[in-house]
Amino acid sequence: MRIPPLKVRRVTITPLVLVLEVLFIAVSPLLTAIAAALSPFVGGRRPLRLLTIVLTYAVGHVAAVASCALLWASGRGGEHGPHYAVLRWFVGGIARAALRVARVKITMHGSEAAEAALAARERPLVVLSIHSGEGDSLLVLDHLMRRHQRRPRIVMHQLLALDPFIDLVGRRLPNRFVDPRGGDIEREIKVMSHGLGADDAVLIFPEGGNVTAERRKRAIERLLHRGHHREAERASAMGHLGAPRPGGALAALEGAPDADVIFFAHHGFPEGMRETWRTLPDPKTIEVELWLVPAEEIPEGTDARIDWLFQWWGELDAWVAARR
Repeated sequence: MRIPPLKVRRVTITPLVLVLEVLFIAVSPLLTAIAAALSPFVGGRRPLRLLTIVLTYAVGHVAAVASCALLWASGRGGEHGPHYAVLRWFVGGIARAALRVARVKITMHGSEAAEAALAARERPLVVLSIHSGEGDSLLVLDHLMRRHQRRPRIVMHQLLALDPFIDLVGRRLPNRFVDPRGGDIEREIKVMSHGLGADDAVLIFPEGGNVTAERRKRAIERLLHRGHHREAERASAMGHLGAPRPGGALAALEGAPDADVIFFAHHGFPEGMRETWRTLPDPKTIEVELWLVPAEEIPEGTDARIDWLFQWWGELDAWVAARR
């Protein structure tokens, strides 16, 4: 699917989305009354909980777009610092509301070295995270930005540019929108990873999306088709994660050779919107663990790095398995 050009999005999609959100906010008292009336029949106050999350998102989204517009009007549209501040505020607000309303507790395990490296902000980082469940990317971003004041550079699917705020802040900051079906994605990631500062971090989700049985099967078939039999065997042995696509991770390491690597694993996110709705009122715990690999311990050479990445992904899969 090809998205409309930037100028078309600015004069059509952006105003339409903002008008709909403002109307939604305006009628929110009525929607709250309806949700409250429905809650006794649904149980767990699910309608009220869901409305609270969606309303928080809409208010934050309109405010964030307005902030970006004000920065542009004041001549600061090209400054990274203020835009990172807007993104940090937006992500943090949504994350806090979702955690509180969905009754989620975050627990950290054995991540002292990685947390110390994140907090020190002395060296750039490449963060490689698993992708599992609804909302996990929000957790990773919030952890990097609000807890550790890191400035992430993110690779995003081009369809996300249909969101006015992501479109604005995504292009004013050193991020990349990519089309997985074409284009030199590895080159884009390598260029994006150049010139990292001590408080910057490149965020990559090597699996490319939430794991399903069909995606796992296609990933293994793709490895076999390309002659990567050893990696296909390792991917087949994984019971919970999908095979990592090494191209993006290796491109980030090439673009930022002095960066340390942090592997980010989590467990406890609901799998799909149906489970999200079903478990919305229930107290739940999301477990998180991070591992630090200093730059000097990352192997040299493409084949060695691919092998290294698959070894780590096998360990992350075992970590998830131990919690299921």
